[in-house]
Amino acid sequence: MFFQKHKRILVLVPGLILALAVAVFSYGYLKRLPEIYGRIHQINNNDREDDLSNEQKALQSDETDRQAVYTVYTDLIGKDSIMVLERYYTGCGHYLIEEHPMENRYIGKNREELAQAYPNWTLKLFTPQRLVLRTEIDSYCPDHYMIKEENGFLVIFRPDKDTGIMLIVEATNIRLERLDSRLQEQ
Repeated sequence: MFFQKHKRILVLVPGLILALAVAVFSYGYLKRLPEIYGRIHQINNNDREDDLSNEQKALQSDETDRQAVYTVYTDLIGKDSIMVLERYYTGCGHYLIEEHPMENRYIGKNREELAQAYPNWTLKLFTPQRLVLRTEIDSYCPDHYMIKEENGFLVIFRPDKDTGIMLIVEATNIRLERLDSRLQEQ
């Protein structure tokens, strides 16, 4: 009798909860879409050349010799500037490119001051509107995971995006000895 009397509420409440959950997850996915797209579709040099303007093509270095190209601009970074950080991972050959608004602490800085702020990076492009910095990291990109044995248990690692140092993601309770010999070798 209770269920017949409140049938509409019993259907409506779970439906609203489900709709709210879908909306929250959709919002989170859409907020991360540029980051997800950049990781799924790795940018190679041919794709990047098609997207660059003629000015940027003239400034871009040949990836085979990996020499830096410096611009002749003497202007300062403006408040509406964009900072692009390109990380190239030699272990897997992938790029991780982050583009975001310029941080306030770098506004009004010139090329030399920014080069000092990023000593391990190569300054590829410097204009008042855009700053492109590039570095090579001798490791895998953060899209890769590694499974290793520690103290007889399997541990999952993932490289740090800035240093390439392997960080523990999860220490499992799976003993290495429980795996067959072929999996143990892998």
